[in-house]
Amino acid sequence: MKGSVSLEFEVLSGLYTGLKGKAAGGDSIVGSGFDADMIFVEQGLEPHHLRVIAQHDSIEVEALAANISIDGLASIASGERVRVPLPAVVHAGAMSIRWSTEDVQPVSSSKRSRSLTLALSLVLLSSVVIGTVSTIFAPGDRAVVPSTQSSRTVEIATKPTVDHSDPRAADEMAVSLRQEIERAGLLDVKIGRGPGVVTAEGTITPNLVVKWKEIQQWFDRQTNGTTTLVNAVTVKEEKMPSSIAVQAVWRGSEPYLLIAGQKYFVGALLSNGWTVDRIEDGRVLLSRNGRSAALPY
Repeated sequence: MKGSVSLEFEVLSGLYTGLKGKAAGGDSIVGSGFDADMIFVEQGLEPHHLRVIAQHDSIEVEALAANISIDGLASIASGERVRVPLPAVVHAGAMSIRWSTEDVQPVSSSKRSRSLTLALSLVLLSSVVIGTVSTIFAPGDRAVVPSTQSSRTVEIATKPTVDHSDPRAADEMAVSLRQEIERAGLLDVKIGRGPGVVTAEGTITPNLVVKWKEIQQWFDRQTNGTTTLVNAVTVKEEKMPSSIAVQAVWRGSEPYLLIAGQKYFVGALLSNGWTVDRIEDGRVLLSRNGRSAALPY
């Protein structure tokens, strides 16, 4: 009998960092709605945010909402579907989830129907009841979602409890994290903080994805689970500026460009978001977020 595909997942960032589990073969909808297959609340997810379809050695990721990206790829537009080899890290909302797979023999030939298999809450509850499905904390330090004949079973690793007793820890880590991202050149990432939580939001270019993951790993080592990093950073491809319609150039003691009847001196911000860095003979040098571009005029 041909084996089916069992997907394994691990949450790498966000409030559910460290969560591990398994999902049966087929497709799984990830979102914040109670009718999704995998539910993560207060993580910036839509009720149905993405669909993950298991293959033998890869997965297909279908974007059902915006703010989705995959390591090594740019953001995926809503409605787009891509196929990526395993293991793969998918970023959605404030979360990063690593997917991997193993071949298993099917235990039943009955047709699988989609049902609620994973109920996760931002507030740690002793039990969660949704319809007729409840989360029970069983012996062995893991929570098990009971299954019927047509439901999936997911094993969940216990999530460490975050200590909110000392707000100074989050304040200090926010300062340290801000210094790290500045040293790494992640100029569009903004850091905030709350009780026991540090937040990161903004955009990075694809070439900075690895650096950002290294910083997140550094954060986890520094905090050892006592402070949570809420990751809302998305990957965005930054386009080079197009040509600018320069009407005239003055290269005196205070050089400037004349564009659409307006003077732009060195340091001025153009409408495309780039800054005039230098005005040279035959070209103007622009800069933005540490990147430079030379445009002829």
